[in-house]
Amino acid sequence: MLLDNITEKVLENGLKVIALRKPGVAIVAAQLWYKTGSICERDGIRGISHVLEHMMFRGSANVKSEEHARIINDVGGHCNAFTAEDMTVYTGSVPREYCDMLFELEADRMDGLTLDASLFDTERKVIIEEYHTYMNNPIAKAFMEFRREFFRDHPYSNSPLGEIADLENMTIRECREYYERWYRPDNAVLIVVGDIDAKKIIGCAEQYFGKKSARRPVPLPALPGVAGNGMGPSVHRMKRVVEFDVPLLIIGYPAPASSHEDAVALEILQLVIAGGESSRLHREVVRRQSAAVMVGGMNHLLKHAGMSMIFAAFTPDVPVARVERALEEQINLVCGNGISAGEMEKVKNATLTNRTYELYTAENICHHLGYSECIEGDYRAWVERLEALKRLDISRLVDVARKYWNDTHRHVLHLQPRRTNPLLFAAGFLRRLSGKRR
Repeated sequence: MLLDNITEKVLENGLKVIALRKPGVAIVAAQLWYKTGSICERDGIRGISHVLEHMMFRGSANVKSEEHARIINDVGGHCNAFTAEDMTVYTGSVPREYCDMLFELEADRMDGLTLDASLFDTERKVIIEEYHTYMNNPIAKAFMEFRREFFRDHPYSNSPLGEIADLENMTIRECREYYERWYRPDNAVLIVVGDIDAKKIIGCAEQYFGKKSARRPVPLPALPGVAGNGMGPSVHRMKRVVEFDVPLLIIGYPAPASSHEDAVALEILQLVIAGGESSRLHREVVRRQSAAVMVGGMNHLLKHAGMSMIFAAFTPDVPVARVERALEEQINLVCGNGISAGEMEKVKNATLTNRTYELYTAENICHHLGYSECIEGDYRAWVERLEALKRLDISRLVDVARKYWNDTHRHVLHLQPRRTNPLLFAAGFLRRLSGKRR
């Protein structure tokens, strides 16, 4: 069993090390997860987590600017990083004999970041350009507005991308204060996966990270619920006219945190209703009713709350109300009648197949262990989720569907194209005509 090959230790300074031996893997993957992201930001410094992620490659006590990546690339490895709502993660993969080097590089920038003023201005301009590129995408911009309304009065209403005014006015002093507050060993988890000697990995972590000083943690303030929990039923609607080819409809439901006991059931429900061409939405809404040309769904479950989404793209000749009714009909059927034993078996098999692919690379395993440890509270959750799936029965799925997929604080986003291509009307008519002949 996967968990049998894991060794873990919390160093005296609070850094948690999780080492997994995976025989036969040519490289060692190491990821350092800091438990900080956009949820830790305040007004005035929105986007600072992402800025700091960039600065982590711009020089530390013993490593010059951009040398971190070059050193790793020179030995045939690669590195990267990403920022999200609840975490900022630094990844690296190298041949096994260079694992010590990877630790030394990562440890150097944990408390030795130089934060040069001119380089800070350079990286800030890069991030501002990224912001404008994202906001020039009409769908992305509209969805960011939708997200802000969905998570109103909750820190998740703020994207990790930040706010343009804050990015333009952010100072290097604020960046250093943020770095010193959140980048510390007792706020980090080191995950290592490869054909390794776990005890040696723990010793190596002690050598390079063990002398780093822990600091008194600063807890987040109490977080509010999402979408006004406890209030009466309501549907929140938003419409935007955008430069896009076809209309889109997105329905979002308040969902639990990723560690919640309902998360597995909600994931199964999403696969049944929106997972591919054999899903209910595709069979009924696209193929049988011809109300949409594409449908899908996903659960965006974060550390403290989440959103369960269903979406559809349709031709301009189809009224949006018809599309919404078609989606609602399938959701209501699941809430009322549940799913079949065949659907349950199919989803279980698909989940097992996906897990096989997840185990294929050390980087994937690293990511899943890190996510479960930092976001779900225990790295074992990734493995134990399969056991929870095996125990799940259909009646439990119905209870979860009714609990979350209802009109209590449902959010709807309608994206209407600014200009309509007449050919799409003809395409929609011909598609429905051919559908009736089947």
